[in-house]
Amino acid sequence: MSKQHRDQNRAERAAAIRAAQDRKERNRRIGLIVAIVVVLGAVVAGGAWYTAGGSTGGDSDPAVAVSAGAGSVVVGEPTARVKVVIYEDFQCPYCRQLEDQTRDFLRENAAAGKVQVEYRPVNLLTDLAYSANGLNAFAAVLAHSTPQAALKLHDLLYDNQPYESDSAGVSASDIAALVKKAGGENSAVSTALKTQDDAFFTAADAVMQEKGIQGTPTVYVNGTAVTGGVS
Repeated sequence: MSKQHRDQNRAERAAAIRAAQDRKERNRRIGLIVAIVVVLGAVVAGGAWYTAGGSTGGDSDPAVAVSAGAGSVVVGEPTARVKVVIYEDFQCPYCRQLEDQTRDFLRENAAAGKVQVEYRPVNLLTDLAYSANGLNAFAAVLAHSTPQAALKLHDLLYDNQPYESDSAGVSASDIAALVKKAGGENSAVSTALKTQDDAFFTAADAVMQEKGIQGTPTVYVNGTAVTGGVS
C-alpha cells in the first residue's frame, strides 16, 4: 500500500471516529434535555407536564414577577418552593431545544408562585459570534434597561437563533433590532452595544469556573444539578 493510500485510510478512520464522537455527544445532550424535562415536570407539577408542550414564542406569557440578578434575569417570586437555575448559551442548539420545551411551562408555574427560574447566559461557544454578541446585548439591556426587556430579549435571541454555520451572519443591526423589539432600546443601551462588556463576560466566566460548567444547558433544581443522558 502506498503512503498516499495509508494517509487516506488514516484520515478516513479519524473522520469516522470524530463522527462517532459527535453522535455520542449529540445523543448525550438529547438525553440530558429529556432528563431535565422529566425532572422539572415531576418536581414542579407533580409529573403533570404543561399540555401545550413548548414555547409559543409570542407575547402571551402570563403575568409574572421579573427581576435582575447578578448576570441573570430571574422570573418568579423568591418564596417559590422550586428554584431552577439554567446556565445557557444563546448559540447552543440544545439550549434552544430546552427553551422550546420548557418556557411556557416554567412561566406559567412562575406566575402561579410554584417556581422561580433564573436564566444565567454564558459565552461557552467562544468561537461562534452569536454567542458573544447575544450575551453582550443581554448584558447591555440588563444593565441599562428593565428586567422585563432583558427577559424578552432572552426569549427573542432563542427564537431567532441561527444555525451554528450562520452564527457570524447575524449583524450588529440584526441584534439591535431584537433589542428594539424587546423594548430595551435607549441611548445607554445603544452605547453599550458598541463595545463588549468585559466585566460581564469575566464575571460569567468566573461563575462557569466556580460551578465547573463545561457544557450547556446546565440546570440546577433546588441546588442540585440535573444529570442524565444516553451513550
